[in-house]
Amino acid sequence: MLLAVLTLTVDDSRTRNGPLATLVLVVLPLLGRRRWPLPVFVVVAFGATVTAVLFEAPWVQILAVILASATVGEAATDRSRSLAAVVIVGALMTLGFLAQGARPFESTVLPFIFLLPSWLFGDLLRARRLEAARREETLQRSLREREERIRAAAAEERRHVARELHDVVAHAVSVMVVQAGAARQVVHSSPDRAEESLLAIEATGREAMTELRRFLGALDDDEAGGLAPQPGIDSLPRLVDRVREAGLPTSLEVDGERRPVSASLDVTVYRIVQEALTNALRYARQASTTVRLSWDVDQLRVEVLDDGPATATAVDGATGRGLIGIRDRAALIGGRVEVGPRLGGGYAVRAWLPLDPGRPAELLTT
Repeated sequence: MLLAVLTLTVDDSRTRNGPLATLVLVVLPLLGRRRWPLPVFVVVAFGATVTAVLFEAPWVQILAVILASATVGEAATDRSRSLAAVVIVGALMTLGFLAQGARPFESTVLPFIFLLPSWLFGDLLRARRLEAARREETLQRSLREREERIRAAAAEERRHVARELHDVVAHAVSVMVVQAGAARQVVHSSPDRAEESLLAIEATGREAMTELRRFLGALDDDEAGGLAPQPGIDSLPRLVDRVREAGLPTSLEVDGERRPVSASLDVTVYRIVQEALTNALRYARQASTTVRLSWDVDQLRVEVLDDGPATATAVDGATGRGLIGIRDRAALIGGRVEVGPRLGGGYAVRAWLPLDPGRPAELLTT
């Protein structure tokens, strides 16, 4: 049947229809090559084979086949199948030319001379497009990861600010509330004691304001250089005295020989003790409380022990933002924290903090 079609096509009586056949079979199908690259390539190749013999120089057919073949290479999803399709179509074109009486050498060589290089060019365009898409995807992924890191850093900074403000404000407010309550109870019977409580409230407020200014100023790089250092282990005696004045009998014990510590460990110890004493001031009901620092070879053990009732309120109160802040601070320097009721009564906050930040406290002897 194919031979009959080809024979009719080459009939001299139909050569006047060559331009129309070229338009219909070769040119117009190219409009759909982007959507249906392989079917269009087959149609164009068939049309070029049928109409090429009608012209002495079939440049339209040659250019159309080259364009269709390049489109197949560019749109390929499977390179091997795409190349195989081009080779098969080239072989069928060879058979078509031979059936129409074309010279064997030209019929065999010319289709592949035009088809294979054009397919390779399209395949190169496809590879460059995919590489550009990969680079764009890598760039977008990098931008997303950068934005996530920025958001994570901002969230961590907000948590840091919240921890600092909580540590400073919660402790100061707790002391001031206790002192205000004491002043209210004795304001008529013992004005002198009420005045002492009011002076303690004033001193606590001033100290809290000083810490707040120090912390808020630290957020401004232009002012940070002139700020006093944050409170640390050396400030614990003053902290214990202030809590004792607020009505909680508190003592400070130190075991072992003190050694130099990093600034992060220094402030972490102070904040842990401060938060633990704040909870004791709220819930221990003026029970005896001990702050103990034990200097071991590789770590510093911090304990805040009170003899008050370990009620559900005390436990729940210690599991809020304050305890989260304690654990976060300890974890940042490789330490760990345990809180809970003591055997025989009372409540305990214990922290194991490595002197060498590179060694987690979980690996140290406790």
